Amino acid sequence: MKRRLKRGLLWADVLLVAAVSIFIASPLPASLLYSQRFSSLRLYDRHGELLREQRSDAAERGVALPPGPIPVNVEQAFIAAEDHRFGKHPGVDPIAMIRTVVSSVRSRRLTGGASTITQQLARRLVPRSRTPWGKLNEALWSLRLTAHLSRETILRAYLDRVALGHSLVGVEAAARSYFERPAARLSLAQSALLAGITASPARFDPYHHPDAARARMLRVLQRMHAHGFISEEDVRAATAAPWDLVPAQSVFEAPHFAQWVSEQVPAEAAEVQTTLDLGLQRYVEQSIEAELAGLVERAVGQAAVLVVDNESGEILAYAGSASFFGAQGGQNDGVRAKRQPGSSLKPFVYGLALTQGLTPASLLSDIETHYATGSSDDYQPRNYDRRQRGPVRLRAALANSYNIPAVQLCERLGPARVLHLLRDAGYDSLQETPEHYGVALALGDGEVTLYEQARAYRGLARGGVLEPLTAIRRVSEPSGRAVAIEPERLPQRFLDAAASQLLIEMLSDERARGPAFGLDNALRLPFPMAAKTGTSRAHVDNWAIGFTHERTVAVWVGNFDGAPMHGVSGITGAGPLLKRVMLRAMQGIAPQPLAGTPWFDHAEICALSGSRAGKFCPATMQESFLPGTAPAATCCMHRALPDGRRVVDLGTRYYAWARHEGVEAGPWMQSTPQTRAGGNQRVAEPAQLISPRDGDEFLLDPGLPHADQTIPIRALAPQGITQLTLRNDRGPAITLVSPFTARLPATVGTHRIELWVPGATLPQATATITVR
Repeated sequence: MKRRLKRGLLWADVLLVAAVSIFIASPLPASLLYSQRFSSLRLYDRHGELLREQRSDAAERGVALPPGPIPVNVEQAFIAAEDHRFGKHPGVDPIAMIRTVVSSVRSRRLTGGASTITQQLARRLVPRSRTPWGKLNEALWSLRLTAHLSRETILRAYLDRVALGHSLVGVEAAARSYFERPAARLSLAQSALLAGITASPARFDPYHHPDAARARMLRVLQRMHAHGFISEEDVRAATAAPWDLVPAQSVFEAPHFAQWVSEQVPAEAAEVQTTLDLGLQRYVEQSIEAELAGLVERAVGQAAVLVVDNESGEILAYAGSASFFGAQGGQNDGVRAKRQPGSSLKPFVYGLALTQGLTPASLLSDIETHYATGSSDDYQPRNYDRRQRGPVRLRAALANSYNIPAVQLCERLGPARVLHLLRDAGYDSLQETPEHYGVALALGDGEVTLYEQARAYRGLARGGVLEPLTAIRRVSEPSGRAVAIEPERLPQRFLDAAASQLLIEMLSDERARGPAFGLDNALRLPFPMAAKTGTSRAHVDNWAIGFTHERTVAVWVGNFDGAPMHGVSGITGAGPLLKRVMLRAMQGIAPQPLAGTPWFDHAEICALSGSRAGKFCPATMQESFLPGTAPAATCCMHRALPDGRRVVDLGTRYYAWARHEGVEAGPWMQSTPQTRAGGNQRVAEPAQLISPRDGDEFLLDPGLPHADQTIPIRALAPQGITQLTLRNDRGPAITLVSPFTARLPATVGTHRIELWVPGATLPQATATITVR
C-alpha cells in the first residue's frame, strides 16, 4: 500500500514537473509584448494650440524608450531599487523570497519586497488575482519570460510599463512629464527619483510629498553605491543636484472636454485636432467663476456650459464644472450629467402643438386643474409664482413659462406623442415609458444632459432637424495617416420646418416674455435670440438655453450633490451666464435673422380671446400664423349691451377663476343656464364636469388603505350658479359649492356620475368611470 502511494506521488511529481516544463518551454504569445500603444496622444484646439498631451495612462497608452542602449543612469537606478540580482536569477529570486518569508514570520504579518523586475513585468502583461495561486501563476510566467527573452528585452519592457504616478506609465513618459526631457538625458538624481517613485507613487509624489520623495531618492542612491554602480562622490553630487521639476500639468486645458474626446478616438490615434476654440473656452471658464462668485450666498456651487456652432455642429466651448481641481466635485462633468430639465422641455411640447392645428393665438386655460394619477392623491400642477391667469394665449403661455397650460397641452397631445418627439429630438436619456412620466413630462419630469439640450435646441435653430454634434476635426496616427471618425448619429427631422420657424419666432419674442421676466432681463441681447429657461423641483437645477442663427449656448447651474439653491430661478441663475457667453460667442459675427417672415401670415387679433379682433375689443395685436391657420371667427368675449355698456364674457370655464380673482365674467348672462335670451344675447353655456371624464379608469393601490383612496371631482358652474349637485349610482347626492370640488369613495366597478344645476330637468354633464 505504501509502495503504491509513493509511486502515485512520484508520478504526480513527474506530471507536475512535465506540465511546468512544457508551460515554460512554450513559445510566448506573439502579441504579449505589443499590446501596449506606444504613442502619446496630443489634443489641439481648432487653431493648433495644445490642449493636453496624454503621454501615458492606465489604459496602456505609453511612450516607449527609443531604440538603442537603455540609458545607464536609468538602468542602474531601477535595478538597484527593485532587483539588484536581476542578471543572476531565472526570473524568480529564491534568496529574496526566503528573506521575505523570514521577515513575515518575525513581524507576524505578510510583507512584500520579493518580486523581481521580471515578476513585476509578468504582473503587467498577464494580470493575476491577489491570491497564493495568483502569485504562483506570476512566478511561472516570470520563468517563462526569462527562458525566451534576453535580460535587456525584459528590462526595456518593464521600463516601458512601470507606473510612476500621475497616471504616467513608462520611464520615457515620466521623464518628459516631470522634467520635459527624454530619459536618455536624465541626471543621476532624476533617475534615482523616478526609481524611488515605483515603491509607492502616492507616498513618493515629488509634487505633493517632496521630503518623502527626496528621502526615497537618497535611499536609491545609497543602494546604487552599495551595489557598485556609483561612487560616494556621485552620491553626494546627486543629492545636492536640483531636480528641475516642471510645474505639474503644465498644459491642461479644457479638462472635461479633453477627457471626453480622448475616450472617443481609436487606439491608434496620436494627434487630434478638435473643434474647440481655446480663447472662447477660457472666457467661458472665467465667466463661470465670475457668475458663481455672485451666487455664493444663494448656495450655488457649480455650473456647466456648452457652446455650439449651428452651421457645422462643432463644439466651440465645453466646460463641465467651475474648476476641475476645485471643491464641490469639480471633476464631475456637468455637460454629460443627467439632471431634471424643468421647463426647458416646454418648447418641444408647444412645437408639437403647432403641428396639430394650434396657433400662437390658441386659447389655453391657466386655472386650477387636477389630473388623476391612479392613487389617492391627484396631480395638480402649479405655476412658478403660484398664481393663475385664466385664459391665456399659447404665445404668452410659452413665453412666460406658465406650467398649467403646458401640462394641459401635454394631456391634449398625449404623453406618448410628446415623448416620441423628445426622443426624436435627441433626448436619449428619457428611457422610461410614457406612463412613467405622465403629463408632468411637460415640466421636466425626467432627466436629460446639457449635451442633449444643446443638440436639441440646435436642431430647432436648424429648422427642426436633429444633427450630430462633433468635437473632432481630424485624427492622425503616428505616421501622419488620417483616421476616419464616424458621426455620432445620422440627421433626423423631428419637427415640421414651418412649425419650427414659428416656434423660433415665439421663443425670441421679448415683449411676450415681459410679464413674467420684465423687459430688461438676462435674455435680452442686442440681437435676436431664441431662449428658454428652466428650474427643476426644489430649485435643484437651473437651465438656460439660447440660440441665434449662428450659435447655440446651453447653461446649467446647480450643485452636483443635489443640494437645493436658495430662491434661484433659470432667469436669475443660469440666465446671466447665458447672456455673458452668448455675447462673447457672437463677437465679430453679423447676426442673420432667426425666423424669416415669408413663412407667416399675419392677422389682427383680440389680445384676450385670440380670435380676430372685433370692434368692441379694447386691446388688439398683430399675430403671426402659419399659412391658412389664422382664426376666421371674430371675438365673442367682448360685446356691447343695448344700453351701450361694453362687457366681457369669459365663458363658463373661467367663471370660478373670475370670481376668485374678482373679474367680471359676463353681466348680461341670465340667472340660470336654462333661460334663453332674446335678440343678440347668447345662450348660456352648461355646467361642465372637468374631472373625472367619461371613460376614465382608476386603479386601486393594494398597498394603501381602501378607505384612503378616493376619486377627485372638479366641476365648473355657469355664471350666476352658486350651487351644483353631483349624483352617482353608489351613494347619496353631493352638494358642490365654489370652487366646486369634492371626492368620491373609490368603489370597485363601473359607475355613472351626473352633474345637475338647481331646477334642471336633465343633467348638465355625465361621465361613466371604472374602478379596478
